[in-house]
Amino acid sequence: MNITKKQLDDLSLQITVSMKEDDYSEKVRKALQNIRRKLEINGFRKGMVPIGMVQKMYGKSTLLEQVHTVVSEGLNDYMKKEEIHIIGEPLASEDQDQINWDVDKEFSFTFDLMLAPKVEVAVNEKVKIPYVQKKITKKQKEEYKKGLLDQHGTMVEVEKIEQDDFLKVDLQQGERTIVDTYLNLKTIEKKEEKKLFLGKTIDSTVTTNINTLLPKEAERAALLQIKPEELKDEENPEFEFTIKEIKRFVPAQENQELYDKLYGPGNVTSEEAFLERITEQIERNNKGESDYHFAQEVKKRLVEQAAIKLPEELLKRWLYEGNEGKFTMEQIEKDFPAFLEDFRWQLVREAVMKQGELKVEKDDMIESAMVMARYQFAMYGLVDVSDEHLVKFAESMLANEKEARNLYERAEENKVISYIRNNVSVEIKEE
Repeated sequence: MNITKKQLDDLSLQITVSMKEDDYSEKVRKALQNIRRKLEINGFRKGMVPIGMVQKMYGKSTLLEQVHTVVSEGLNDYMKKEEIHIIGEPLASEDQDQINWDVDKEFSFTFDLMLAPKVEVAVNEKVKIPYVQKKITKKQKEEYKKGLLDQHGTMVEVEKIEQDDFLKVDLQQGERTIVDTYLNLKTIEKKEEKKLFLGKTIDSTVTTNINTLLPKEAERAALLQIKPEELKDEENPEFEFTIKEIKRFVPAQENQELYDKLYGPGNVTSEEAFLERITEQIERNNKGESDYHFAQEVKKRLVEQAAIKLPEELLKRWLYEGNEGKFTMEQIEKDFPAFLEDFRWQLVREAVMKQGELKVEKDDMIESAMVMARYQFAMYGLVDVSDEHLVKFAESMLANEKEARNLYERAEENKVISYIRNNVSVEIKEE
């Protein structure tokens, strides 16, 4: 076997692996013998099929398999010996000669390699990165409290229509009747149209032009209980509305029942304690937001500092071929700038992990899963989930291979950001 290399530029290399029949013939012979031992064909005892027949049936596929195995092993050994470090995978070169597998005995394979750049980042006190802290305001507390009350509110039936009520109506147009359809007064933008309904009671009627009432096609189609594309068949926009039901959203009452629902029985028993919990949650939210913006600033600063150059055209080919046609080159071109930024940060992150001798342990992944779980529970209004329950939820996430990979990435990122924060000059700013 003969292996040669050619430097394409500072960022890429071309390697050619050439082989003669002696380099692979013994492997092919052994592979065919192994197939013969296991092969069962009517008229022959197991393992006694003539080798010529085995060759005819499996010779070409076996040749391809063994040649590619020899090439792969030879290429890997060569890169290890020459200390060639790459990103991605070797790409079959566009300069590759056509191979006739039925005739050729000598083969030559050419690969384009993307050289791994040397990533140098300074993580020390000379690097200054701002950390913005948000003060908790009275308005923020009031808005958060209102959000909790709204989140746990209910719809109640009322007798007279007001500004933002939700109506169940029948629509009438001549002999045509649409029964039990719904109108949300919040979706009516024109005041004069909304006024037609205000003050009305059950069994009252309103006649109006639905095109004026609901200019948006999707809302109009939902009211008429048809598909948006069917609106073109509507010739007369005038309908009579008969009010059948009036419902109003009422926020939850601040009382012990709500406290117990949010924080568990007896854990919060007064308005003062409720406000303390709200303040704690806002502090957590603000810290999360500050941490996020700090991480974004860290990425930006260190990626700019590292100034990593990459073989962009080869990277595009690698993305296209590696995804086996899932994305067109046009799609890859469109998303490529964002990919480059993420890829550069990944290289910086790996460099910092090595520099700080950092490792991701299972506990780090559990912690990341708990943070994610706490956020997901909070979205459903569960703001006081116990750590024990969060740990169980985190363990179930780790049992999923895909989730575990994502959690590893998240944990690694958190560990790198934490290391950087502890080793650079953090400038605290308040807003």
